[in-house]
Amino acid sequence: MNKSSLWIVVVVAASWIGFLMGYSMSAHTGGAKTVAATEQAPVSAGAGGYGR
Repeated sequence: MNKSSLWIVVVVAASWIGFLMGYSMSAHTGGAKTVAATEQAPVSAGAGGYGR
């Protein structure tokens, strides 16, 4: 493996680790909330299963 491909591997690994750390921090601080988590859909009267 030559030096240029080694640097490519280092850059890809560092960016992937940075992405994972940023995603986990936003999940812990509440930055990754979705609309489905904040709003619940109304349950219709004819809904079966666990919606009753």
